[in-house]
Amino acid sequence: MSGIVPEDPRIEIGLPPLGTLKTIEYLTDELVRVIAPNPSPNTLDGTNTYVVLDRVGGTALIIDPGPVSDTHFANVKSVLDEAKVEAVGIFLTHHHLDHSETARLWSQELGVGVSAFLERLVFGAGRALRDEDVFELGNKGIKVVATPGHVHDHLAFQMDTGHLLAGDHMLGRSTSVIAHPDGDLEKYLSSLVRVKELGSQVILPGHGPEISKELSSGVIEYYIAHRHYRLAQIVSILDTEIPLHVDDLTRQIYGPELPETLFTPAKQSTRAALTYLVQRDVIEVDEDDRYSLI
Repeated sequence: MSGIVPEDPRIEIGLPPLGTLKTIEYLTDELVRVIAPNPSPNTLDGTNTYVVLDRVGGTALIIDPGPVSDTHFANVKSVLDEAKVEAVGIFLTHHHLDHSETARLWSQELGVGVSAFLERLVFGAGRALRDEDVFELGNKGIKVVATPGHVHDHLAFQMDTGHLLAGDHMLGRSTSVIAHPDGDLEKYLSSLVRVKELGSQVILPGHGPEISKELSSGVIEYYIAHRHYRLAQIVSILDTEIPLHVDDLTRQIYGPELPETLFTPAKQSTRAALTYLVQRDVIEVDEDDRYSLI
């Protein structure tokens, strides 16, 4: 048996239907979410770009500019113009193109630097970001929180306003993918624990609606329980089956309802879970990439 299926606490309160979020939404007077026009089964409503405003100082910081899109740039620029501020920097949560593709182009258009964990993504006056780096934007403090797991270079940004810009570490709908081989389940679980230890805060994900302060701890607990449930599923399946290839395991875990468009990310997460179990001598893999219990 693989245990009781964990329940997402967001189900009780309900979520806005997919595709109904406003393209430009002021979450606070100085924190704006702008959704890129790239909705898909993988990106949900589209990539969330966040604009942090300092209206008094006339400056702004852009988090995750997203994919190349003239429409998206115009929408973000309209936020800057309406607030009468100028961008002073672009921060990236990680390297995936749906978050970073247009970073260099925007940096040239706006005359600002790009800062990220990976040196190859740093551009202009930007810098390499490291865990617990602290920045100020007007009277706001922004701290870098390393959250590897989804991918190795993943960062979140904690604001002293009680918001965590979480990138793909957490999503507004469903759960995030562990993008093996770059992603790592052990690191992902540790990053979830670390974010929980930061205390209750509003979580602003890279895709989908925000997670309220009241629900944040419960959703993190659900994320952790969900990953352990998947591990238990694998052990249960391998306890009753002959050695199985990762493709077969993925289809058994996610069932026939898994859309083909989501098979690759599902397989990545399955592979990350298998690697986790192999490292702990729970299962083994043969030369044909088939897995079995030890």
